[in-house]
Amino acid sequence: MSTGDTEMPGGSEMPGGSEMPGGSEMPGGSEIPGDSEMPGDAGRPESPFRRLGRMLSLGDSAGAGAERPPDPDGSAAGKRTYGPDFLTQLFQHPLDPGYADAAARRAAGNGRTGARKHTVRGIAAVTLGAIGFLLVVAYQQTVAEEPSRTKARETLIAQVEKRRDQTQQLQDRADTLADEVAALRERELGGAVTGLRDLEAATGLAAVEGSGAKITLADGPTSVDAVTGERRTEGQVKDTDLQLAANALWSAGAEAIAVNGQRLTATSTIRQAGEAILVDLRPVTTPYEVVAIGPDSLAGDFQDGYAGKFFKVLASRYGMSYDVAKVKSVTLEAATEPKLRVAEPSVEPSLDSSTEPGTEPGTEPGTETPSDVPSGSPPSEGGK
Repeated sequence: MSTGDTEMPGGSEMPGGSEMPGGSEMPGGSEIPGDSEMPGDAGRPESPFRRLGRMLSLGDSAGAGAERPPDPDGSAAGKRTYGPDFLTQLFQHPLDPGYADAAARRAAGNGRTGARKHTVRGIAAVTLGAIGFLLVVAYQQTVAEEPSRTKARETLIAQVEKRRDQTQQLQDRADTLADEVAALRERELGGAVTGLRDLEAATGLAAVEGSGAKITLADGPTSVDAVTGERRTEGQVKDTDLQLAANALWSAGAEAIAVNGQRLTATSTIRQAGEAILVDLRPVTTPYEVVAIGPDSLAGDFQDGYAGKFFKVLASRYGMSYDVAKVKSVTLEAATEPKLRVAEPSVEPSLDSSTEPGTEPGTEPGTETPSDVPSGSPPSEGGK
């Protein structure tokens, strides 16, 4: 036993580095029973104290591991730290690291050299040359086709202008012939022309002048459905509205009616094609003016009737414009003359060559006709 390290029986040391029986150390360097081994413990059985110490040590380590939640940043890192977000990092480092590395290699003299460098440059030059060639070819084709397009356009314009001139010439000739026909009619008919003019005025084939009423209809505001995106057309004037106005004026005693200058006749039609309204196949647009010649009470009767009340409701509900006014002197032009067609036989009927004289066509020779039978004689067997 050396000085300051008194060794006890069994290999234990006293305080200041001394060991207690069983291999435990005291405070200041002492071990808990079960953590130290005595000399020659390899062949001895495990003592209860050592076994209990090992079990407690294992239990503490397992409990500490189960109670502590996982810490991604580690317990030694202190409070959690968050990295910069993507936008902040993008603004702070706008250049991709690959470009920076390539620039650094190029600055250090580690870029492409030799055959590889020449190969890349050659491929780039060939690609640029091919693109330039394609652009030049496309430009030349466009320039070459431009004169033909311009020529075709000018040809079409010339044809349209020529057809317009021809149409105007034909219209002038038609007006001249109509005047000649009117003069010949008056000369040949004489006093009967007055009655014919009255009939033409009644049928709409002659211009008339007089007082009456004017009904004005116009489209209201159009709204768009916020859900479906469809345009609502309740406030627009439809063909049925113009038909109602015309029929109401006829019922109130109108003698002649025109819609936006188009004279109505017994064969006139008011139809709608899409959003356009056609009067005798001619389009009319808003505002729609229905002018009628008739008695002085025509405007009041229309306004107090069913049609007037109906249009008032449309105006108040959908914002449609509606107005009724009296007119003292108005002229309605004649309607377009209808194309009259007359059927005539192309071949005159002729007698069959096999028909005998004195026999009617379609009867056999020798057969008596009803005119040949004496009156009062009984009919033949074939007549029963």
